[in-house]
Amino acid sequence: MLVQWGIFGLSALAVIIAGYKLAQYGDEIGEATGIERAWIGMLLLATVTSLPELATTVTAGAISAPEIALGNIFGSNLFNMALIAVMEAISFWILRQRDLPPLLSHVGGDQLLYAAAAIVLSSLGIVGISFASGREFLGMGPVSWIILLFYPLSVWALYRPQEGTERAEKHPGEAVRPLLKFALAGTVVVVAGMYLARTGKEISQATRLTGTFMGAIFIAASTSLPELMSCIGALRIRSFDLLVGNLFGSNMFNVFTIPFADLAYRGALLPAGSLSQVAVAALSIVLMAVAAFGIQRRSHRRFLGLGYEAWGILGGYLLAVYVLFARGIEF
Repeated sequence: MLVQWGIFGLSALAVIIAGYKLAQYGDEIGEATGIERAWIGMLLLATVTSLPELATTVTAGAISAPEIALGNIFGSNLFNMALIAVMEAISFWILRQRDLPPLLSHVGGDQLLYAAAAIVLSSLGIVGISFASGREFLGMGPVSWIILLFYPLSVWALYRPQEGTERAEKHPGEAVRPLLKFALAGTVVVVAGMYLARTGKEISQATRLTGTFMGAIFIAASTSLPELMSCIGALRIRSFDLLVGNLFGSNMFNVFTIPFADLAYRGALLPAGSLSQVAVAALSIVLMAVAAFGIQRRSHRRFLGLGYEAWGILGGYLLAVYVLFARGIEF
């Protein structure tokens, strides 16, 4: 058992380091190519920091562990929303940015569209678990096909080019080095994500913890660590739209991994889910709705350094962890 926990810890450490580098190299690619930073934050940064979820979810599907695959997806979405409260606490108590109102009050209204798209995708996951049949078409269930089509269409619809900005003249050759480093770091993330899934399943089988609890808490928190690192970087430069856009974009991409896990799984993946995964997905939707409410309300009030919405998100996440722990012990 110590060996499994050791591999799990080393894999999580590799995800932290490589995930941080992925975000750094993605920013370098944007500098070299002249791509708008907003687009990089919503699509590129969100995608690359979600590579651990993709690798872990597909691997869990391939080893017939749907509870870990779906628990990781929706648990990562929960953890991403909790990062809003964590970043607000870091901003107030560690970075001493006390001249700023709560984090969500700085975020542009366009982020509400990102939140809506993430909520729709998560809702499709609930529909797939609750109502879909076990029928397949080309290796995927019908809801997986809907998710596969909805994600790229929503990304295209949400694209907003920056206006009134001047671009420096860029040379495509400058992007070669960051692209190579990006590919290397991505490989590390994929391999580490595979080991996270495998050791997570072994630990859940050897202990009284269910695969849902392992997927939604331990593995989800580990594979969301790149989002944590990139959010800290965005917070230090006070790029709040980049920070929140990365989190909502990551939640969208996490659900987008369902079709790929479905292809790797023997049978239809979503119908193999359970009420526990529905509960995790529903709780993640609630936290996203609370964040969207905070963006719309733009309150400047704080309590112990956090805005009221941040406290609601933090309390909701801790309640979800408690409920999952209470339900996640097998007797």
